[in-house]
Amino acid sequence: MSYRLNKTDGSLLVDLVDGQLDTTSSDLTLIGRNYSGFGEVLNENFIQILENFANASAPINPLRGQLWFDTAENRLKVYNGTAFTSSGGTTVAEQQPNMVAGDLWINSVTSQLYFYDGTRLQLVGPDYSTAQGTSGHQVASVLDTQNITQTVVKMFVGGNIVGVHSNATFTPVAAQVITDLVTTANPTGTIVKGFNTVGTDYKYKGTATIAESLVDGNGFVRTADQYLVSDSDDTTTGALTIQNNAGLTLGLNQNTKLEFTNNAFTIANQLSNQDVEIKVRTPAEISAFKIDTSASAVGIYKATPTATLHVGGNAIIDGNLTIGGTQTAVDTVTLRVEDKNIELNLSSSGATTNDAGADGGGITLKSTDGDKTFAWADGTDAWTSSEYLDFAVGRGIKINTNTVLTETALGGSVLGSSLTSVGTLVNLNVDDVNINGSTITSQNAQSLKLSSDTAAIEVLSSKRITGVGTPINASDVATKEYTDGSTIISLQLDVSGFTQNTVGNNYLNTREVLQSLYPVAGYGSGSAEPPLGVFVNSVIPARSDGALARVLTVDYGVGGGFTIPTIDFSGLKNFTQVDQTITVQQRTIQSVTFGAQDPNLGTTTKITTTASHFYEGAQQVVITGTTVVNGVTANIDGNYTIQAAEFPAESPNFVSFTINLDTSAAGWGGATCTVGTVERTPTVGAANKQVIEELSNASNVTGSITFAPTRKLLQFGVNGGAWTFDREITLTLTP
Repeated sequence: MSYRLNKTDGSLLVDLVDGQLDTTSSDLTLIGRNYSGFGEVLNENFIQILENFANASAPINPLRGQLWFDTAENRLKVYNGTAFTSSGGTTVAEQQPNMVAGDLWINSVTSQLYFYDGTRLQLVGPDYSTAQGTSGHQVASVLDTQNITQTVVKMFVGGNIVGVHSNATFTPVAAQVITDLVTTANPTGTIVKGFNTVGTDYKYKGTATIAESLVDGNGFVRTADQYLVSDSDDTTTGALTIQNNAGLTLGLNQNTKLEFTNNAFTIANQLSNQDVEIKVRTPAEISAFKIDTSASAVGIYKATPTATLHVGGNAIIDGNLTIGGTQTAVDTVTLRVEDKNIELNLSSSGATTNDAGADGGGITLKSTDGDKTFAWADGTDAWTSSEYLDFAVGRGIKINTNTVLTETALGGSVLGSSLTSVGTLVNLNVDDVNINGSTITSQNAQSLKLSSDTAAIEVLSSKRITGVGTPINASDVATKEYTDGSTIISLQLDVSGFTQNTVGNNYLNTREVLQSLYPVAGYGSGSAEPPLGVFVNSVIPARSDGALARVLTVDYGVGGGFTIPTIDFSGLKNFTQVDQTITVQQRTIQSVTFGAQDPNLGTTTKITTTASHFYEGAQQVVITGTTVVNGVTANIDGNYTIQAAEFPAESPNFVSFTINLDTSAAGWGGATCTVGTVERTPTVGAANKQVIEELSNASNVTGSITFAPTRKLLQFGVNGGAWTFDREITLTLTP
């Protein structure tokens, strides 16, 4: 008969057939009567119930009221007959979940909290989403410089603070200054009573009935008292600028106008016969400049000018002065003429004469001891001086702007000199080359060149050329240092068995060999590695930074080896029947070291034999025939377990081992032991076991051994005074 399985409400869930499993009626596997192997299915049902069907995906065949632990959200959910809903707590998700009245949901995209009232979703807060940024008012406490906590209300729009409301004026302490309020005009970030906007570009749109201040273009706040009025007298401490060409008009009748006309500043009278006057005080008020319009006269420090230009004092003329008349007399002790050119032999009409007419013209210095003249002589076609010409230090004679003679030398332009010899020259310049002492120097940006048209350039007396720089171009001279230290080294090296020849170790073993072959620092007779024999005075040059070495490594060990063909011995084996009982030859004890004599033994005792034993740790041994002198016991005969044996220092002839005999206590310190014997405890087994006696007829084994070396091309370079691994270079070999 089948099982009729009903739900809690009495409705039929399924008729379960005998011997069958039902996996579709629910998320539990239902077991029919007489089903073989039901234990595994039943236990897995219990496990799923304990886990509440824990999974990232919902159960496929849920029943109303069924629990499910959603591992994707780490939340317990219940099936309401339609869908799984959260069983409690706040749901965090990108999309609105299935909700009942009182459920809370945090939108993980907008970071906003909602609640469901049973009818609609209500926003709790914040009013803005994550994408919108912080917006609205935020109440904050700010500590001022008087150590008083002030309450302010910050206003944000789209994540940016736009202003601060305050009921008091104060300056915050440095650590709590609202940096957005710090400006050039407000460097301390002072907050005033009222609404403090951030910057000058955040404004209220609309008309204010009363405004106490205005903000200028530099961000400074100006009060109404700081502006000039137009209907009464006023004063300003700042500069007044009129940025238009119409300028300024003065007078009740618009008498005078100051303006720019035709790119010129103009002071223009607007009324006929109106004079212009500029007065100063010295300290009395006097006329400094007067234009008498009716008289067409201008007076300078002359209030009543009587000439077109009437100067009431000294006059300095910085331009040309032309004086009409036939004679000009200057009665003065000193005549100062600013003009740098005095023209002679020129009539008022600009006419002049020829050289003959100019003969004798020049300068005459009158003297009772004889006139001193510097005059033009037509006969010699030259200026003639009646006196010596004495030039100042550093001066000389020039022809066509070229210095031809100084106090101590001929000018550089004098090429036709008839000199046949000179004294010893301390310094000589020839074109762009300077010779000074034993040094020849190029005096321009060009290289110093040596050239021979027909023969080689020879260095006499087999002398060295020193101070040569490091070569760059292919035709540059190479220094000994460069030749010795920068040559590229190439070698092949067998690296089989090198354990540190890896990338991780930067090919340490290869570098060590390279350093031995080509030491970076070099060495000679005075170094730590002096050469020997006939080459005692020879040296190995140092390697410069940048020197390269390429090493072809061949590895027949860790990275390579050889392949041996497979040999089938299955038909070549001969067996012999043997008994399994194993005994071990006895070993004679040579000496015993007690733990009280050697603290390193701890709770063990060291046995040393006269011949190698090949014992191993944990083996059982029997000691017999011993006699202990001055010990706490008469002998150490008995069965023991080997604690440690075959010490590496005794290889290959192992003679010592330790046993589990505690002789570390007092009473063993002066003990000695006579010679005894030790043997391994016999192992007894069944008889007639088979062992391989020999391999016969193996002469027909054929095959070949294939070597498979690993080759690498490595590049090293000298860096910081040491060979350094640089890279592995792809190696291409033709098979």
